[in-house]
Amino acid sequence: MSRSQLNSSLRVATAAVVISTLAVSLGALAAKGGKGGGGGDSGGGGGGGTKLPVASLSTTSLDFGSLQAGGSATQTVTLSNSSRVNLNISDIAVTGSAAFSSTDDCPATLAAKARCRIQVSFAPNSGGAAQGSLVITSNASNSPTAVALVGFATQPPTSTVRVEGAGDSIMRGYNADCLGNVSFFDLFCYGLGDQNEHSFLDGWDADVNSIVDRYQRLDAAAGGGKAASASGSEMHGGSNNFATQAANIVASASAPANVFVELGGNDLCNRSSVADLYTDAQWESAVRTGLDTLTSGLPDGSSVLLVSVPRVQDLRAAGVARQQADSRVNCTSFWAAYDVCPIATAGGTDLTARTAALDERQQAYNRILGELATEYNAEASTTGVEVVSEYDPAVDASAGSLRFQPYDISGGDCFHPSLQGQNKLADLVWGNNPYR
Repeated sequence: MSRSQLNSSLRVATAAVVISTLAVSLGALAAKGGKGGGGGDSGGGGGGGTKLPVASLSTTSLDFGSLQAGGSATQTVTLSNSSRVNLNISDIAVTGSAAFSSTDDCPATLAAKARCRIQVSFAPNSGGAAQGSLVITSNASNSPTAVALVGFATQPPTSTVRVEGAGDSIMRGYNADCLGNVSFFDLFCYGLGDQNEHSFLDGWDADVNSIVDRYQRLDAAAGGGKAASASGSEMHGGSNNFATQAANIVASASAPANVFVELGGNDLCNRSSVADLYTDAQWESAVRTGLDTLTSGLPDGSSVLLVSVPRVQDLRAAGVARQQADSRVNCTSFWAAYDVCPIATAGGTDLTARTAALDERQQAYNRILGELATEYNAEASTTGVEVVSEYDPAVDASAGSLRFQPYDISGGDCFHPSLQGQNKLADLVWGNNPYR
């Protein structure tokens, strides 16, 4: 509908309201005359009749203009009792399009010379013109009193960029802005857990320049999320592993998606000993299962980026350095009390051996990610889905080669990335992302 057609609709709607209100008012006057009221004022003063109040509105029409479907706008109408007797309000309702609604602070009885406000909202879910009326029913001589409502909704722009995430608590911004863990009040931050607004993938807080933020600067309509991800998830084990998350992503994908897979830290941290660390075969099988689901089920034109496994073997050194530099933090005490990745963070005579084993497994897992990405990407012309690995073994060149510094980890649990750490991950993953 053009703007001239929208204005025409407003004039027609307004005229209808005026005619309806006039008819009601003339009927009321005729009724008073029939009762022998004679002339007198509009309150029915002649012949001893009961005086009726008069309802006054600040406007007889609201034009919400053009609004994108999914958005909302609100305007205010003031209802005044311009008479010297009480105005009894029996109903305030919106008729017509369901895109319009109202709330108000009006009492059932509006005193003489008093006023109240009615908030009218326009929140369209789909494109097209919308018309309606705000109708106030009362004991006023001019009841019902109405306001014509018009608005137009446009369809939101479509985008070719849709981001989906398969991941764990790192992707969910767990404890990212926690600064300490030695006071009672610090526990409140730790207890909040996930901080999705601080995710390197789709965080919307100004403190993090997320992957989705960067896509949106290239395409304002870009979007996405990480609904499939969950804290505690592994690539291989558990009930919400890569295979499960991949199936959930495929089930919800109606258009090509850029899928970011960030899993593996818990595959290392959840093992109780070096002997329990997953073998190459176990790790490869888990990655293949998820990739098979994604490459066979995602729409053509999709991509999968395998974010490299972080260096959990560096956590203890980074945490000890953090507590030495920051009196608000005691990492070693917190790790022991809350059993945080003990294979990497616990002290003891076997620390050197554990650290070496973690280093070997972490590098092996990332090597396998790279090999599988090359293998699956070679089939992209058949599957319609490209696959790449983000891993670069050069120091600080990828998520899996980033040496965490003391303030890269949360001051809350001394384990998850801090705001600084989340930004570093976003920078590295975006820099190694060919789909931008």
